[in-house]
Amino acid sequence: MPKRLSNAQRERFLSGRHVAVLVTIGTDGRPVPTPIWYLYRDGLFYLRTAADAAKVENIRRDGRVSICIQDERAPYRAVVVHGTAEVREGLDWLAVEMPRHYLGLIGSIGYRITARRAIEQDPDVALVVRPERVTSFDYAAETPLLGRAWLLLRRVLPPWL
Repeated sequence: MPKRLSNAQRERFLSGRHVAVLVTIGTDGRPVPTPIWYLYRDGLFYLRTAADAAKVENIRRDGRVSICIQDERAPYRAVVVHGTAEVREGLDWLAVEMPRHYLGLIGSIGYRITARRAIEQDPDVALVVRPERVTSFDYAAETPLLGRAWLLLRRVLPPWL
């Protein structure tokens, strides 16, 4: 059984650069998962998307959501959040902070120049998720030191090895 992340480990993990999977509830009641960038600040998750996106319509109709944020490389870690989302306008700081977080200063400038044209045609909104239940797991604690060293080495070795 994997260990849970401590509060400090969870905070550090959530402040990293991971793609989240936001799950909303579709019109037919089925889950609708969507990969999306996020920022975690002061206990809330901030996401940004096109105002006419299906996830926005789903949240306006039913604000119950879940978010899964995971390490994609072994040993695996993840945080799963169940909460309530709301659609907000006017959180313009996200347009600057989000690409800077994921792409760095130079990459974010190029991203914002390109995105500006798209946003003029299709404005963005913010989704703010307030967690109600949070779970986590960390398989690193169960992976022996030699195994963790091998996993790190695998990142730089050719895939056929």
